[in-house]
Amino acid sequence: MSRRFRTRAIKANKSYTVDELADAACVSIPTVRNWIKDGMPLIDGNRPMIILGFHALEYLNARKAKSKQPMALGEFYCLRCKAPRTPFGAMADYVPSSDTGGRLKAICGVCECACNRNVSARDLPDIRKVLDVEIRGSW
Repeated sequence: MSRRFRTRAIKANKSYTVDELADAACVSIPTVRNWIKDGMPLIDGNRPMIILGFHALEYLNARKAKSKQPMALGEFYCLRCKAPRTPFGAMADYVPSSDTGGRLKAICGVCECACNRNVSARDLPDIRKVLDVEIRGSW
């Protein structure tokens, strides 16, 4: 499983060497070199390799956006199937964790493993139109 990287410490108007960008993104130097091989633009082909901050941000934000999985209201992301799935029997349990939100727990309809989804309490009436939701516990 790939680790997440930080983009908040990367400044758009600064230029970075490979090791500076690795420190800013909290990743290893070989990871930055893999990003360069994968298509992150450099200033030129000379050494030291210099990456402009806005090029790095564009590349990393596009990489993050590519990995997003949009889900419908009654779907859960199954970690075993690696895809959005509807719960088994269209049933889920809601466990509140605060006054404003909680966690929906269900079983995947395909592989029958446990799935979770954090939801806002204000979205619960809309989710109940799609799923049979049982509220467990109280905050």
